[in-house]
Amino acid sequence: MQTMAIIGAQWGDEGKGKITDYFAKQFDYVVRFQGGNNAGHTIYVEGKKTVLHLIPSGILNPECVSVIGHGVVLDPEVFKVEVEALIDKGVQVSNKNLIVSQHCNVITSYHKLLDQMRDSKGSQKIGTTGKGIGPTYEDRCARKGIKLIDLFNKETLKTKLTRLLKEKEVLFKELYSVKYSSIDEEVEKLFELGKYLFQFSGDTFSELDQALSKNKKVLYEGAQGVLLDLDYGTYPFVTSSNTSVGGIYTGAGIPGHHLDEVLGIFKAYTTRVGEGPFPTELHDQLGVDIQTKGHEFGATTGRTRRVGWLDLPLLRYVKRSSNLTAIALTKLDVLEEMGALKVCTHYEFEGKKIEISYPGLDLSKVKPVYKEVSGFTTVFKDGEISPEVQSYLDMIENEAGITVKMIAYGPNRSELKILKH
Repeated sequence: MQTMAIIGAQWGDEGKGKITDYFAKQFDYVVRFQGGNNAGHTIYVEGKKTVLHLIPSGILNPECVSVIGHGVVLDPEVFKVEVEALIDKGVQVSNKNLIVSQHCNVITSYHKLLDQMRDSKGSQKIGTTGKGIGPTYEDRCARKGIKLIDLFNKETLKTKLTRLLKEKEVLFKELYSVKYSSIDEEVEKLFELGKYLFQFSGDTFSELDQALSKNKKVLYEGAQGVLLDLDYGTYPFVTSSNTSVGGIYTGAGIPGHHLDEVLGIFKAYTTRVGEGPFPTELHDQLGVDIQTKGHEFGATTGRTRRVGWLDLPLLRYVKRSSNLTAIALTKLDVLEEMGALKVCTHYEFEGKKIEISYPGLDLSKVKPVYKEVSGFTTVFKDGEISPEVQSYLDMIENEAGITVKMIAYGPNRSELKILKH
């Protein structure tokens, strides 16, 4: 296997960072291809906690090269803080094992301010992290974004920032009545950050092209989840990038090759942070118990995650929309001693039975239909997967038509088990 993708297969927060960290030692490159520092990947190694927002989870494996592809929107300030925090922890970080695409779009203070004003004062709450991700992607689509390479030339940077601020200035003054940085202040800040980032910047497309041509192994790490994809997710309650497997081709490139494996990461239950429909959401004490035991709080924002039962119509949909070849089921340990479990087998919607979700289906109007399954007191019994857990895994495989290749049963790197190679 030369190429592999790790894709969040729910609404994010499925444990992708831990799975990426586990596989990174088998690969030469780990590549982020979309999103920004609205993502948060938490990894525990020998009891030590590391939270990554921009830098790929492969950075904890010293022999692996971490790549931030051109599909990522980059906050230079956050990047610098994250690199320095890793170095302080004793993690090896240099331009030998971390490369950032010069073609990344840069998040400015204007993007962050606009993001925060819209969500706090706008008519519709999306539940954004307020990190400036959406407005930065908007400017990229409008062909007026700031690229990382622009930070290396002060005159170019000033010209582009002036154009960028022209419309936003009206919004800041007239609609939101909020203070904002002057062009000169923004230029100086970004230009100084550019001096720091220059050492890590490069042509990541050609780097990957040459690596693949030399039979190097490349792992692509997704951020968020398919159900937050701009096109495949629960629009408008989505992120601003393509979190599905398609984002790899536009946000990093896989020159002359295809993906040998696409591993979808699912929790043994479902969570969602922020606004938006959630058919299987639990509003009772059991939901609170799962939320508490699972430490369901966002790594980026600290917001409480909503909790619900496993949703098979969404699992089947994600399998097809991102061409999943297998899944990894995480947080099985959280369901220990929770009593009987439920799984949503299909929806009822406008008099129809819906077994597979689809783009545009209004999940706020579907009625989930459940099947009760046996709970379990322990994931393992006598060193083997307990019969009840095995029954749960078999049910998922049979209902969704996809293999469960690995399970995670705790936060640490060691708490993983490969079921099928």
